[in-house]
Amino acid sequence: MELDELKKSWNALDEQLKKEPIADEKQIAGMIAEYKANARKSIGRLTGWQRFSVGIGVVGLALLLVVWLLPSIFQISEDWQPKINTLVMFVGISILLGIWWDHKNYRWIKNTKIEEMPVAIVSKRMASFRRWTKYEIIAISVWVIVFNVLNYWVMGYYKASFGVQATLIAFFVLCDVAIIYLLYKKVAYKYLNDIKKNIEELEDICTE
Repeated sequence: MELDELKKSWNALDEQLKKEPIADEKQIAGMIAEYKANARKSIGRLTGWQRFSVGIGVVGLALLLVVWLLPSIFQISEDWQPKINTLVMFVGISILLGIWWDHKNYRWIKNTKIEEMPVAIVSKRMASFRRWTKYEIIAISVWVIVFNVLNYWVMGYYKASFGVQATLIAFFVLCDVAIIYLLYKKVAYKYLNDIKKNIEELEDICTE
C-alpha cells in the first residue's frame, strides 16, 4: 500500500512539473502582450500630439498671413508696419520649420511598429526620438529668447521705466519656463518615459 501511494504521489508531482512550464509560458506571453499594449498606447498618444502640433502650426501660419496681407483689419499704422512685418516673417519661418520638424517626428513615431519590429529596433528608434526631443527643447529655448528680444523691440518696451521693464522680463521668463516645462515634462516626456519603461521590461523578458 505504501508503495502504491508513493507511486501515486510521484506521478502527481510529475504531472504538476509538466504543467508548470506551460503556465510560465502563458504568464510570460501575457506580460509581453501587456507591455506591448502599454507601449503602443503611449506611442499612439505621441503620434496624436505631433499631429495636433502640426495642425496648430498650420492654423498659426494662416493667421499670420491674414495679419501680413490685411493689416488694415488690425489697424496697424504705417510706422508700425515694418516692425510687424519683421516679427511676422520671423514667426512665419519658425512655424514652417516647426511644421517640418513635427511632421518628420510624426512619421518616425507612426512608422515605429511595436507589433512588427524586434524590441531592440523599437528601443533604438525611441532612443533616437528621445534624443531629438532634447535637441528640440534646446532649440525652443533659444527661439524663445530671440522672439522675446524681437518682440521687446517691436512693442517698444525698451522705452518704459526700469521697474516696468524688469517686471515684463520676469513675467516673460516665468511664462516661457512654465509653458516649456508643461509641454515637455508633463506631456512629451510622460509618454516617452512610459514607452521606455515598457520596452525595458520587454528586453528583460526577451533576454531571460
